[in-house]
Amino acid sequence: MRVEVFLGLVMAFGTLVWSYPTSTNLVPSSETMGHGEIRIEISTVSYGGLFRSGTERYAFSQFGWRNLEWGFDIYDYPSENEGYETRWAFNFKVRLWDETDKRPTLSVGILDLGKGLVASPYAVFGKSLGKSTWHWGLGRIGGNERWWVAFEYPINSKLLIVADKLSGKDAFASVGFYWSLNKNLELGIAIGFPNDGQNQRAILLNLAWTR
Repeated sequence: MRVEVFLGLVMAFGTLVWSYPTSTNLVPSSETMGHGEIRIEISTVSYGGLFRSGTERYAFSQFGWRNLEWGFDIYDYPSENEGYETRWAFNFKVRLWDETDKRPTLSVGILDLGKGLVASPYAVFGKSLGKSTWHWGLGRIGGNERWWVAFEYPINSKLLIVADKLSGKDAFASVGFYWSLNKNLELGIAIGFPNDGQNQRAILLNLAWTR
């Protein structure tokens, strides 16, 4: 199972935030990090083309302890004066129970605990079906009630495909591919297709290190 990817959330100040650990391309997953696991990653998001003017930049750290994980994140957004505005936030997630033959995994969490942000609580169910893993979630994201669905499928031992959809006209559906470069390093790329056709597509790049 994948321990990170990309998350698309609408913040109170009108900017899309992408990428949290233990998420799929756009949304929180039902997974949590392993006990004692540490993950560091950097991400960029470009709209309308790769590395266009106004590319968003992110740095993330995430830590696992028993069934709990928590993280500290830094966001750099293009500002109106052609510079960048920096924001920071904490996030937490706990796995309430594991998957069995008769019931799915259930995890609950909260995102974007930081100055000037809207705290976003959520719940996600997860279930393995053959080689794939499916996630169904709902939450109050950026002040709006939303639902999502996602799946992960390992093409081989080093390549994973992830697809998902987040509800809302300002949100996206996406497809991503993630390569394990070695036992600690992972490279990912995902394309976000806007639910509203008048918005631009998003290109997400991510490099993550896990220990």
